[in-house]
Amino acid sequence: MNSMKKFSLLLIFFIFGFQSFCQNLPLSFSQLYEYLRREQVQGHVDSSLSFNVRPIAIPKSFPKYNSAYLGDSTSRYPYSPSSFQKKNSKLKLTLIPIHLLTTYNSSIPNGWENSELLSNVGLQIMVSPGFHFNFGKLSFQFNPNFHFAQNKRFEEYPTEAPNEYFGLLRRSVFGIEKPVRYGTGSISSFNLGNSHIGAYLGGIFLGVSSENIWAGPGQFTSLVISDNAPGFYHFRLQSTRPLKTFLGNFEGIYWAGQLNSSNKTHFSDGNYQTIFGEKEESSWRYFTGLTISYSPKWIPGFSLGGTRGFQVYREDMENNFKAFFPLFAPFQKEEEGLIESRDLRQDQNVSIFSRYLIPSAKAEIYFEFSRNDHPLNWRDLLLNPEHSRAFQLGFSKYFKLPSRYSLGFQGEITQSEFSINNIVRWPNVLGISNSGLGSFDNFQVKHGWTNEGQLLGANTGISGNSYLIKVGIYDGFEEISFKIERFQNQPNFYEFANTAGMDVDPWVDNSFFVNYSNAFERFLFKSSIGITSSYNYNFLKENQNQDGFSTGTNKKSNFSLNLSLIYSL
Repeated sequence: MNSMKKFSLLLIFFIFGFQSFCQNLPLSFSQLYEYLRREQVQGHVDSSLSFNVRPIAIPKSFPKYNSAYLGDSTSRYPYSPSSFQKKNSKLKLTLIPIHLLTTYNSSIPNGWENSELLSNVGLQIMVSPGFHFNFGKLSFQFNPNFHFAQNKRFEEYPTEAPNEYFGLLRRSVFGIEKPVRYGTGSISSFNLGNSHIGAYLGGIFLGVSSENIWAGPGQFTSLVISDNAPGFYHFRLQSTRPLKTFLGNFEGIYWAGQLNSSNKTHFSDGNYQTIFGEKEESSWRYFTGLTISYSPKWIPGFSLGGTRGFQVYREDMENNFKAFFPLFAPFQKEEEGLIESRDLRQDQNVSIFSRYLIPSAKAEIYFEFSRNDHPLNWRDLLLNPEHSRAFQLGFSKYFKLPSRYSLGFQGEITQSEFSINNIVRWPNVLGISNSGLGSFDNFQVKHGWTNEGQLLGANTGISGNSYLIKVGIYDGFEEISFKIERFQNQPNFYEFANTAGMDVDPWVDNSFFVNYSNAFERFLFKSSIGITSSYNYNFLKENQNQDGFSTGTNKKSNFSLNLSLIYSL
């Protein structure tokens, strides 16, 4: 028997020779992720998992639970999904819990996007059924999304604004595809959702997938990649549990896939598109990235890591190793060559992050810092670390109450507004300062850091700053809480327009949400009711002067409703 045949037999034995039923928990089941993270912070489950790489293979990372959907005999939700398996058979069929998501906004888009869900006015519904097959180590998951959105009309822009307003807005929108409204009518769609074909090999998953990916420690969003945009078709190599070494634990994920355009204009009626410029590139984008998280054995609960992602239009790619694996390229432009770096027409995003979990104090703190434009050299990085940056800071803290409840506090700041460095660093051809790009737009890859018109990472819009705090009482899956958020819309545009002498004010949304979640037999229920007050909507001043422009009031109010229902068959 030659060596190739021996290797083939060994590989077949390795894949099929053991019973290893495993399954990822899709990111769309946010209620389960929130519960699991609370349990970890309060010291009720294993603290070795960093939560920096998701989706998570629950039974491998948390053996307490006997399924990916957290069914266990000790909780008040002991219902695992129905599964079918013949005695001594390697084949197992599991029915994925049916997930129904419903959102409603009364007058303006509000609420962060979630996979297929859009910033939409009106009613929006997504239903996700499915099933999962295991055969030995092989895994096949079919978990599609059925999506409907009313996509009702609303005021997308000030109709009486001069062309100068939209000329200044061009700087923010020509390097990204982020429609204000996704077309002019209702939307109905079907896609593969969180589906995959692959194999679980020890502590590794290897396969092709349309599942959402999350990198970073954020509770509510993440800078580089999260479940904000629809999942994209990709090849993935991912750890399914912390990989133990003599230095500590490692987790990671590598992906390579395809990003697509929404083919929508910035405003649904197509107005001012000639000013913004058409996206001439018609091909899909190759998107690849790597996240590594390290938890040193000497500091329990502490983890740190980083993410590096690249995208490039397929029509601009060369057919060589360097083009398909740009992750090994130098971090400095001088190392690549200034002209060579520009000619590659690539867009990259790099982040570093850390999380410190302290179960004894029932607390965690974390941060993430990203850059969109890699530095010229190390000197440039040391002198201007804040250039093209976004950042995130967050925490959670719980207190055990005399009753069965715990009191919890969560906070998170996410800022994608560019720093003051941008004002002095990037004058345009006329010598006017403050002409650089933001964290998610790009002058070469003009669809920006998006998939199908939605941001891959933080849903702060083209640029934006989010400040939120959440306070609640918790007992298992039961949650009664409120959340307050202040959101600054497109501060990059405001600073640019204000510097240019445009009569504008900062556009700020203040929101208040009341939340309730619980488990009822085989149902998991999650709800949120919110009120948003939008000030200086579309940057309009409260009291316009004679030279100002106005379409009426600069204040808007919105009522929002969010419902999630999970039923374990």
